Amino acid sequence: MWNKTLLSIATAGLLIGCNSDSSSSSNQPANTTANQKEVSIQFAARVGNEDISCEVMPTAIAGTANTNPEFTDVRMYVSEITLINEKGAEVTLDLIQDGKWQYKNVALLDFETGSGSCANGNNALNHVVKGTIPEGNYTGVKFTLGVPAELNHYGIDGEDAVSPLDVLGMNWSWQNGHKHLRMDIKGWNIHLGTTGCESVNVVNETVDCSNSRPNRPVYQFNNINFDNTTSRIVFDYQKLTANSDLSTNAPQTPPGCMSSSTDSDCQNIFTNLGLDLTTGQCLGGDCTNSQTWVSVE
Repeated sequence: MWNKTLLSIATAGLLIGCNSDSSSSSNQPANTTANQKEVSIQFAARVGNEDISCEVMPTAIAGTANTNPEFTDVRMYVSEITLINEKGAEVTLDLIQDGKWQYKNVALLDFETGSGSCANGNNALNHVVKGTIPEGNYTGVKFTLGVPAELNHYGIDGEDAVSPLDVLGMNWSWQNGHKHLRMDIKGWNIHLGTTGCESVNVVNETVDCSNSRPNRPVYQFNNINFDNTTSRIVFDYQKLTANSDLSTNAPQTPPGCMSSSTDSDCQNIFTNLGLDLTTGQCLGGDCTNSQTWVSVE
């Protein structure tokens, strides 16, 4: 098991992401043909205009108390990525199965360095998702923030453990699944994950999620002017926490938002994610238009 304690879009020809390793032959797509092209989608995590850092960020502020955040963990899963062609059709990006960051249709983004205030992590970073797609002209992107339902309870440990689903810090054992998103600062954490799943058979690892809150936002950006070397999907912690007081937390709850539908600290976070706190579904059926924290540049 690979043990470790958790934005830029582009189409073909994008630069391979920060600190990612594309030299191994195992990283090459087995299904690349003359009518396929390799695509790298770049991501960034920031506080306003500053890249997230594993130390006190004295010139960055977040929340209503103007907190200078000190990050301890920043990781997230993205999945079900499609690119949108000039005719408006969605085309699935087939992820390269690299044995570390990507498995089937899900990828782990890792912005923590394993040093400084993120000492419980490690120094491996990943800011890119790589895949193949048919040749064509693409003008948009759609993706899910989180592990897909069919993989949310798979690959964590035991004989079926597989990277990146076996990453210890992204295992949400008390909620029977994965943390879709983890953004922790000292004194205030955000853990987004599916809640309400129930274990049916511990031996067979069978889980019933029929009454769950998925908490899995879907974002879509159309008609974007791509730059094949500089475009990126940006997650902005400052916008995510804009109306939250990071210097305190609701009584009798862990500091921050742990995705509970009854935690008042989660209300503004979920609204900014584009999610309904009660149902865990996209607000008005459309997370893109209701969210405030993801952009493409």
